Amino acid sequence: MPQQASAGEGSANTRVLEIIKSIHDGLPDNIDLVALKVKHMKDDSPLTTVLFQEIQRYNVLLDVMRKSCQMLEKGIQGFVVITPELEAMLGALQKNVVPQMWSFCYFSMKSLGNWVADLKLRYEFFQLWAQKGQPFVYNVSYFTYPTGFTMSLFQRFSRKPNNPSIDRLEFDYIPTSKTVADISEVVKDGAFITGLFIEGGKWNYEKHQLMEPDVMELECVMPVIHFKPIQKRLKPPPNIFVCPCYYYPIRQGGVGRDSFMFNVDLKTGDQPPEFWVKRGTALLMSTAN
Repeated sequence: MPQQASAGEGSANTRVLEIIKSIHDGLPDNIDLVALKVKHMKDDSPLTTVLFQEIQRYNVLLDVMRKSCQMLEKGIQGFVVITPELEAMLGALQKNVVPQMWSFCYFSMKSLGNWVADLKLRYEFFQLWAQKGQPFVYNVSYFTYPTGFTMSLFQRFSRKPNNPSIDRLEFDYIPTSKTVADISEVVKDGAFITGLFIEGGKWNYEKHQLMEPDVMELECVMPVIHFKPIQKRLKPPPNIFVCPCYYYPIRQGGVGRDSFMFNVDLKTGDQPPEFWVKRGTALLMSTAN
């Protein structure tokens, strides 16, 4: 049976139509993946393969968003039947949350408006990479599969003459004092990484070590970190906290996919590593805001 119409249903549907139009009109144009592959036909770099994979996933997401926006708009106007999926999408838009059918590409806790703005920034990053070549700094939080990106750094390094194989490599994590704007060249080995936040701690930019956060400071921005591939060390370096890095604040992840990405070695500062373990200190690639 159809739901009974309430007095404010007309105005509510009008607001939803405005939201749909705003989202639909603001979506970026899809990158022509076929043309991009032709352009990089002779480029066998692992990073280029990661670029193709990320663009493909985001193109699928944009196509789903466009089609669902068009169908829901027609459903509200009475031209098509509103399916249970479209009805769930309608309810999500009214509550300012991301519809379930849009959340398959990557984890996020952001509200609808912030999520759409974040999606545009993500796609713009890959557009610039496709147009202008490798960026000087990679925002690791923009990747749908960050572990694929880090593995490509190992692959690129291991292909150089006399370098160890992938299974004998690890990263040396070197925090820098430079901002993203100050970095004007591609690093020789590995990559400069940004887009990380720390929860349960704070980074001391002067001493390059962990420190206590200020009162009511839940998440702090991490500096640009050089992920530099090196041969595995026989002994771990002293005074290091092996900090877990998660894709978003829900650390256990979701069905069929983990939130945990990798570990990052951080200097412990004045406290032993156990102190930060008990604090539950961790890195995040995305916050709830």
